[in-house]
Parts: sequence; C-alpha cells; structure tokens
Amino acid sequence: MTKVLEHAEHTQHAGHAGDSGKFIGMTMAVIGVLVAICGALIGGERNEMTRAMIQQTQASSDAASASMKYRVVLVNVENMRSVANVAPPVRERFVRLYADYAEERSLSAEWASSYTPLIDAFFHATEGYEVAQLLAEIGIITASLAVLLNNRPAWYVSIVFGLLSVGQIGRTYVYAHSAVQSAEAIIHVKESAYRELRRAHSGDRSDIEAIEAIDQDGSILKRVQDGMAAAKAAASNGARGH
Repeated sequence: MTKVLEHAEHTQHAGHAGDSGKFIGMTMAVIGVLVAICGALIGGERNEMTRAMIQQTQASSDAASASMKYRVVLVNVENMRSVANVAPPVRERFVRLYADYAEERSLSAEWASSYTPLIDAFFHATEGYEVAQLLAEIGIITASLAVLLNNRPAWYVSIVFGLLSVGQIGRTYVYAHSAVQSAEAIIHVKESAYRELRRAHSGDRSDIEAIEAIDQDGSILKRVQDGMAAAKAAASNGARGH
C-alpha cells in the first residue's frame, strides 16, 4: 500500500512538472513574439528617423539658398552706397528684394529647424522599444532557466519581465504617437508658410519688369540667348566628334 501511495505521489509531481513545462514554454513563446514585435518597431522608427533627416537636409538646402540670395542683395546694397546717383526705382527695388529674401531666409530656417523635434521623437521611441526588447530578452532567459531548473519562481520572474516589456511598449507608443503628431503639425505649418512665400515670388513680375526696363526691345536678351544656343550646339558637336 505504501509503495502504491509513493508511486501515485511521484506520478502527481511528474504531472505538475509537465504542466509547468507547458506553461513555461507558452510563456517563452509569447515573450519571443514580444521580442519580434520590438525588433519590427525599432526598425520602423529608425526608418522614419532617416526619412525625417533626409527631409530636414532638403529644407536646410532651401534655407542655404535663401541665405545666399539674401547675402547677394546685401552686397549689392553696399555697392550702391558708393554710387552717387542711384535712381529711386532701383533703390526701391533692392529694398524690396531685401525684405523678401530676409523673410524667405527666416521662414526656410524655421522650416528646417522644425524637423528637430520630429527626429528627437523617433530617436527616443527607438530607445524606448530597445528597452522593451531588452526586458523581453531577459524574460526569455529567465524562462529558459525555469525550464532547466524546473523552478517556478524563475518562471514567475520571466512573466514579470514580459509584463514590463508590454508596459514599456505601451508607454513608448503613446509618447511617440503624441510627439510625432505634434511635430508633424508644426512642420506642416512652417512648410506651408515657406511654400506660400515662394509661390508669391514665382508670381511676382518685378524681375521681368526690371529686365524689360533695361532691354525694352528685347535685343539684348535675344543676343544672349543666341550666344547660349550656339555654345550649347558647339559643345554637343564636340562631344559627338570624340
């Protein structure tokens, strides 16, 4: 009878160990999914950060171009100061150019700078998901030890790390979603202001009117264009000869 009871007790323990192994295996599988999710989120945030950095570079290029035009106008204004008689329309024209290019430089610089919070948001989100991935990996390691040692406390610890990983993913997502939306809204406002000014410049006939004032019959412009066409044709013929 005693042997029967001992055998039943061993069988019960073996059953519990088997059930624990199944549960620990399920825990490892779930945490493994968390690791994969974190990896995908990290890759996505890095791609978005790279895209934002490229867009900021393009905006910075526009800002550099606007700054160059602004400097050219200032150089011409400085040169005009040494000229005794400058016609009032010419002075007015350069003052207007100064005002336009100063505003363009300011708006383009603000547009380029507005990408910094967006890039920071993607960077911090990447770090947050990396922390979540680390927690999940620790959870898997702890669950592996629980299987090897048949240790239930180690299994509980792995569950805690899995839950911490889930919480970290949730916090990071909420932060990133809010920060990205806010930054993109500011970028849209800054870009729209800059584009609107550029459209106004494109529709301005002041440059054309200035050329027409010094080349009323268009003969100078025609001569310049003919010279450019001849030079282009000569270069093309030379390339074919080689």
